[in-house]
Amino acid sequence: MFPFQILLTLKPSVAGNCYYKSVYPLFQDDICAHFMVSLRIMAKALTEIPQVALLFETNEQAHRDILSGVLRYVRNHGPWSLHVAEGRPGEQRLLTMKAREGSGIIGVIQNRAYAQAVLATKVPAVLIDPVNASQLPPGVLDLHSVMASDQRAVGEMAAEFFLERQYQEFAYVGEVQGINWSRDRGKAFAKAAKQAGYPCHTYGPLTARQKKDWGFEREKLRKWLMSLPKPCALFAAMDVRGRQVLDACLTAGIDVPREISILAVDNDELICEATTPPLSSIQLNTERMGFEAARLLDCHLRSTRKLKKMNRTFAPVQVVSRQSTDAVQIDDRIVSEALSYIWLNAQSPIGVPDIVEHVGVSRRQLEKRFRKVMQRTLQGELQSTRLKRVRILLTETNLSVTAIARACGFTSKSYLGKVFRREHQITMSKWRVNNT
Repeated sequence: MFPFQILLTLKPSVAGNCYYKSVYPLFQDDICAHFMVSLRIMAKALTEIPQVALLFETNEQAHRDILSGVLRYVRNHGPWSLHVAEGRPGEQRLLTMKAREGSGIIGVIQNRAYAQAVLATKVPAVLIDPVNASQLPPGVLDLHSVMASDQRAVGEMAAEFFLERQYQEFAYVGEVQGINWSRDRGKAFAKAAKQAGYPCHTYGPLTARQKKDWGFEREKLRKWLMSLPKPCALFAAMDVRGRQVLDACLTAGIDVPREISILAVDNDELICEATTPPLSSIQLNTERMGFEAARLLDCHLRSTRKLKKMNRTFAPVQVVSRQSTDAVQIDDRIVSEALSYIWLNAQSPIGVPDIVEHVGVSRRQLEKRFRKVMQRTLQGELQSTRLKRVRILLTETNLSVTAIARACGFTSKSYLGKVFRREHQITMSKWRVNNT
């Protein structure tokens, strides 16, 4: 199956026939510099608008983000004609494709049909988040470049989020078919919990009927959730699965987040904002993956020689916290109040005296109790919280350093610069270049 749907042609912003380094400044960075600059390959002039097939449907947030990244690239460096599979009712699908039809492919390869469509052509392709090679036709991953989410980093980010909130019981609910990225996220989450000294309860296995029908699986999941020790930090492989966990908790009378705190992946607002309570989720870097996949494909289309394949992983961006994780498992009420105050107000220019005033005990007593529970100082927690926001704004926005310092509670950009270099051993400008 090779679904082509929308034809989109965007105007070019650059043209010409010369070295990429002089005409296409975007190729001076990590992806294409090795291909086009250091090898001093002449970029060939295109004789027609590239016809690029996007092999993924846009009914998932991650796929919509990939499409947004591709469109951002094409708006600036096109024109391309993009054939996008949207999965709408009544749309025609191109069931076969000739060996040299089209110019290139960007595909989320998570089934054999898409993999076989790629193999059937002789055009360049960039593959995004493919399943394991054992689940695909032989050779497809050996022929083409791969862009993939760092699944281990996803699981570790989830574990770190819950560990910061002092949870001691952990649980994982994977995707029903046990696809590779779901297994990898779960393994990393469980390993991080175990390294911190805590157990992780993994849900499953499922029967063939339960895998196909949520109505048959719901009771099994409900009983399993009821059996978990409480309070528990639960990580779901994706937002759809997180929604099912919330549904099962509701039917079981389990209080979310007081008894079970739930975090998922993809940050699909159509799901996360529609659940009760709203679902916290990890935001993946899929928009950037789409942009970089388009950029790499453009290198292939314009090169005068065949380029080597490359593999690249992308770390997740952040945890988008909503009510499903709005709880902190700290027995010391004073420390819990101080921590909540820091998380709520770190973007403002507050200091330790403000935290002390809020909780209503002496500074010496608060510092002693906070360090005992959190293993760091009040100032250390305040600074760590602010730096997390700094990293997000550096990655996700074009704000100046002065504006970021102001938005994150730092008194000046020079002070922020010193703190950032001390923490990360790199300047903010280099961080931004490496992560955007």
